[in-house]
Amino acid sequence: MIQVGDVLAAVEGAEVVRRNAEQFGRASVDTRDITGGELFVAIGGPSRDGHDFAAAAVRAGATGVLVSRVVPELLELGVTVVRVPDTLVALQEAAAVARSRSSASVIAVTGSAGKTTAKTLIAQVLQSKFDILANKASFNNHLGVPLTLTAIEPGQSQVISEIGTNHPGEIGHLTGLVSPNVSVVTNVGFAHLGNFASQQELANEKTDIFNHTRPGGTWIVNGDDELLTRTTLGRPGAAAATVVRVGFDEGNDLRAVDVTVDEHGTQGVIEVDGQRLPFSIGAAGRHFGYAAMLAVAVGRVYGIAPAESIEALRGVQPPAGRASLRRIDDELLMIDDSYNGSPDAMIGSLDLLASLPGTVKVAVLGQMGELGQFSEELHSRVGHKAASSVTHLITVGAAAAPLRERAAAEGLTSIGSADSAQEALAQVKSILEGSDEHAVVLAKGSRAVHMERVYLGLAGHQVVCALTTCPLYINCADCPKLTTG
Repeated sequence: MIQVGDVLAAVEGAEVVRRNAEQFGRASVDTRDITGGELFVAIGGPSRDGHDFAAAAVRAGATGVLVSRVVPELLELGVTVVRVPDTLVALQEAAAVARSRSSASVIAVTGSAGKTTAKTLIAQVLQSKFDILANKASFNNHLGVPLTLTAIEPGQSQVISEIGTNHPGEIGHLTGLVSPNVSVVTNVGFAHLGNFASQQELANEKTDIFNHTRPGGTWIVNGDDELLTRTTLGRPGAAAATVVRVGFDEGNDLRAVDVTVDEHGTQGVIEVDGQRLPFSIGAAGRHFGYAAMLAVAVGRVYGIAPAESIEALRGVQPPAGRASLRRIDDELLMIDDSYNGSPDAMIGSLDLLASLPGTVKVAVLGQMGELGQFSEELHSRVGHKAASSVTHLITVGAAAAPLRERAAAEGLTSIGSADSAQEALAQVKSILEGSDEHAVVLAKGSRAVHMERVYLGLAGHQVVCALTTCPLYINCADCPKLTTG
């Protein structure tokens, strides 16, 4: 919930041009997201100005608008109009005020990979006992984080907020808005490394979340990540915080052992508080064990016994496009891991591909973005992993050439390249048509490459896109410009 008073308290120069409703269920920046009772925030931009859509938002049900310039039509629509110098800054600052009014405890989640999965499993545990709010989809940036904070309702006792970054300073800024009681870091890998001078700088950025966690709070980290653990324990507030480490290695506070993966999910045992507790989740992949342990660790903070948390996780499914196992037919299993692609996540997906039964193992790997000067090295590292994990490799995009070259240098012979996911799909079909063996196909890459088209095509959909160059960051299956049949 966000109030007019939140904006006036937070933003210097804020002015109520027209007053009607005093509070709103949440803020929104998208007319398609309006259901009734929202504060529409008109975000300006070089190609799309939200002020042009403010009246449409009101007609859709918004009862207030936040603008930096008043569109005359708004004054005739009978809704609250608040003018501020900068609507994005105002949204963020008002969201921080809304969070401060709430008595909810906030859990912030960041990391190079696995944030959304960890958030999903944490929510699964907490909602078994409490009325909670978790950010929608991957609302983890300069817009998504404050939008989530404005949606906190009075009865909700926990809020889970992802915190993302691709430039130095973003973690600190966004976590400052959230002011978490519990902070979780999944890992420090290589995602967005091109915008940082080194992996240590990236570790410093990720663990900056702890500098903005409330004093005496709980810090939960992947204890198998040596760089993350070392950097976390070196933070000034570490001695006063409760630091919890999870992982597969000895010495962690929560440890997963005897973990196995099959088509139906991930099973194993979590050792915690002197207990050995069997767990089973519907998501397949050893890396999902970390997410499960993080969720159990957060549950402990709020008095949920580990055995109860594990029961709440039983059968949980991964978010769409994140290592989703999809049976196409008796001979073909698809790993749809197309949501995005970073070096660490790709290596985890190749581990999953290698672990599943099948004679033919096809990896369709799209190029990875935002790696800067490290791009060639990190693509090559994934190529090294692919050489020992697959029978067939297809890369998509020019930047993936080092991946392909490294795999070839290490002995992999069936290698192809494509300029698009559609071209890669045709190559996959050719491989499968020439084989009557059990096959597993993995599709993964940066969001811009739209690797989900491989899954859609294998599942029998004809993918027809109206755009020759796609600037959208959404899954093709959810795109109104895409036709599938």
